[in-house]
Amino acid sequence: MQFLIMFTRDPLKAGEPTPTALREAEFEAVRQLYSESLVRQIWLRGDVPGACAIVEATSGAEAEERVSALPLVRAGLLQAPMILPLKPYAGFAPRS
Repeated sequence: MQFLIMFTRDPLKAGEPTPTALREAEFEAVRQLYSESLVRQIWLRGDVPGACAIVEATSGAEAEERVSALPLVRAGLLQAPMILPLKPYAGFAPRS
């Protein structure tokens, strides 16, 4: 199953700079999830500070468990991720 994960910076901490070591730990953790094929795509958001990712997981619970363990989430700099299940787009299906 694929999920859209929305990460949003905690507004109470938005003005605080992210410590370099924590930022590097986040980069490494996301690279690891990408190498495991959990994270398929990741983008910075253009509307608010944060990111969004396309994730492939067996369930929403697995997706939540894995992304909630990211360093910026654990440190409270990001709010709890919003996890949205995705379904295939029917417009590309064959017509009978």
